[in-house]
Parts: sequence; C-alpha cells; structure tokens
Amino acid sequence: MPAFHWSKPPGIITQDFEQRHPGSGASVSVSPIVMWACWAVEGLHYLGDIDRAHTGTRAQVFGHHPDIVDIANVRWATGTAITALDLCAAALGNAFCGNVGSHEMDLRDFESGKIRNRPKLPAPALRWVDAVLNDARYVETHDARNPFTHSWLNRILKVGGPSGAAGRTDFVIRSSKRQTNARHLVEMARDLATDQTVAFLNVFDGL
Repeated sequence: MPAFHWSKPPGIITQDFEQRHPGSGASVSVSPIVMWACWAVEGLHYLGDIDRAHTGTRAQVFGHHPDIVDIANVRWATGTAITALDLCAAALGNAFCGNVGSHEMDLRDFESGKIRNRPKLPAPALRWVDAVLNDARYVETHDARNPFTHSWLNRILKVGGPSGAAGRTDFVIRSSKRQTNARHLVEMARDLATDQTVAFLNVFDGL
C-alpha cells in the first residue's frame, strides 16, 4: 500500500500556528508534540501494511509464533493510537491551558468532569476533544490498550490455535465483553488515530 500522506503538511500547520500565537510560551513545545502525533499515525499505517501480510496464514514470522505476532501488533496499534490522540490533547494543554511542566496533559484531562481545563479551550478544540471521547472506536481502542499496557487481554482459543477469522487471534474487550479480531483491532486503531488526528489538524489550523 502507498504510504500515508497528509493533505497539508503538519509542519506547515504548526509553523502557522506559532506565527498566530507569538509569545504565548507554546511555540517551543507545541510543534514537536504535534509532529510526534503525526509520526505515530504514519507508524500505524506502516504497522497496518505489515499486519496485512500476516492475515490468512498461521506461518511463523521471522521465526516468531503467530500468536505472539498478534499480541505484539495489537499492543503496538492500540498503544500508538491512544498516544497519538493524547499528544494532540497535550498540544492543546500547552497552548491554551498554560501547561509547562514535565507532565503533558492528555485527553482524560479534558473529560466532561474536568471543569478547570475545559473552559480554557477554544470552542472548536473542545468540540474535537468531545468528538474523540465519544467516538466508539476510541472507547474500544482505549479499553483494549489499557489491559495490554497494565495487565492482559483475554484471548479466545480453540484446539489447534486461535478462533479468529483468517487464523487471527480473537480478543475480548473487558468493558463491553465484545469479542474482536486482531486484524480488526489493528485497522480500527489505525483508522481512529488517522481520522481524529486529521480532524485535530483541521481544527488546529484555524485556531
């Protein structure tokens, strides 16, 4: 598959933002944060291409068991997708909430109950935050990412290997009890991060 390309280079968007907000104290930190978010998205497209080649086969990959490949790819996908979106939120926190400490803000810092942070965001940025938090793909990706990061995610197995379609592992999302395929999780995480980072850049470009 062709590499992913942005309709407008993110570097241009961040440069323009800094010119519109001189002396805000954000120009040093916002650009790198946004660029790292975009590179995370591009990395997910790379992962998606690698993972596609794994679908439909139970062969080992470079000597690694296919179950391990599924676990590694889903962990990579879900973790990177949430990181990309949290970095977008961090850029908003630095630019509009005066966050200059060593701990970057993330999407959870702008949830509906965080009344100290939400009013500081411009209305278009707040709409973006709420759109992400209410995106069903975000909820499922986040619910898969947390166990992979801090615990484990249950797998559905049968005699002879995973039960998933095309030989891929099925995982159970704990919060919803939904059973979902490894390939689906990789694609969903990639598409979520892509769609919502593009939406963020469109908003950011107008702030």
